[in-house]
Amino acid sequence: MEKNNIIDISKSAARLIEKRSMREYEIYSASSVSNDIEIFDSEVESLSYADEKGIGIRVFNDKAVGYSYTNMLDERSIEQCIDSAILNSNITHKDEYNHLPQDKDFCYSSHDFDKSILTDDSFFKYGVEDKILIAKDLESRAKKIDKRITAIDTLIYSDSYSNVSIINSDGFEDSYMTTSSFIYLNVISKQDKDTSTGDYFWAARSPKDLLIEEVAQKAARRSLSLLGAKKIKSQVLDVILENFVSSQFLGVIASVLSADSVQKNKSLFKDKIGEKIFTLDLDIIDDGTMSEGFASRPFDAEGVPKGKTDVFHKGVLKTYLYDTYTARKHRTKSTGNAVRASYKSTPSVGISNFYLSPSETDLASLIKSIDKGFFVTDIIGLHSGANPISGDISVGAKGIYIDNGELTYPIKEVTIATDILTFCAKIEKVASDIKFVPGSGYLGSPSILVKEISVSGI
Repeated sequence: MEKNNIIDISKSAARLIEKRSMREYEIYSASSVSNDIEIFDSEVESLSYADEKGIGIRVFNDKAVGYSYTNMLDERSIEQCIDSAILNSNITHKDEYNHLPQDKDFCYSSHDFDKSILTDDSFFKYGVEDKILIAKDLESRAKKIDKRITAIDTLIYSDSYSNVSIINSDGFEDSYMTTSSFIYLNVISKQDKDTSTGDYFWAARSPKDLLIEEVAQKAARRSLSLLGAKKIKSQVLDVILENFVSSQFLGVIASVLSADSVQKNKSLFKDKIGEKIFTLDLDIIDDGTMSEGFASRPFDAEGVPKGKTDVFHKGVLKTYLYDTYTARKHRTKSTGNAVRASYKSTPSVGISNFYLSPSETDLASLIKSIDKGFFVTDIIGLHSGANPISGDISVGAKGIYIDNGELTYPIKEVTIATDILTFCAKIEKVASDIKFVPGSGYLGSPSILVKEISVSGI
């Protein structure tokens, strides 16, 4: 990766902007190389490679912001990009909060962040053929686990390495590099006329750290455990969400903690700072600097230092998540939660490593504590079935019925119905088995016990 190249391009763009007498500007540059491999029946079904590089330019012109981006990095194209940003600043509305972040806006001070945690040099020792062999090995292992595993539904290997650089007119200049590898498996199992699926994944900084055997075993277990699933009558049950599932539910909670959502009246957590939302004294944290976090960075998407933010402490909502603009509107400081999808977009508020702190209680103990309940191992339609504004949640679910503290028979075709605030209030216990799920940020949760949830069946 040509790290210095994108920095040099950004510096050249800065000189061109200054020739146009723009006093306040920011240049966000990014380059990335990624691979995606899909395996089916021991053959490469698809193989893609992407190499992308570009810059995004923000100018602040008399309290108005103009933005433009380009992936054409010759001088003429960059000049056109600058001119477009300036033109856009003449059209957009003026806002007193529109200017670059200053030290006084930071919740966390600049610190010595160890950028080496974001990369693994062994990543570059793996060629495409090596990565194909890893994926094929996973398929082979999964098929050998049990004769009831009849096929692989999906097997995807993907990886990327990238560089990000930010330069602004206040003298900020920094960059970082990341590497990541990811593998996902969804297996199909069959017994008599019944078919079920189960999936699992692993993410690491290098292919060498992908736990292939664990992915194969857990995907197989999740699929096999649902064979012979029954329908049940509608009832109210104590529900345990397996960590793989509870991490996804945590994403729904995260989505309404953005200060932008609050300020636009799109969050049910508006005006609830200082209130005890969870009956249980649990902690939810957004930590942009944790050593094993895939969303860890030395600074956010506008150059603000990242840190560890206690969003909920002992069940009490302590803060929303802020970028610089939303923090100024609330007369507070940025938590370093500005994110960008790429150089093509402006900063917005998002999560980093967002997680529910685990306890010292193991999952088996949670299960044993329930008389009648539902151990949820898979959910369907969470994104469409959860309304972050009203808080209503209605999602399909599969899992295993709990009777007298024991896992008994699998359940299918049921719906879990609740709302976010009720869901939060009814969390009674948290396990120790925290699992992180990559997505928009990096979401982590242990398995959780939620009391008295409506489960709709037949």
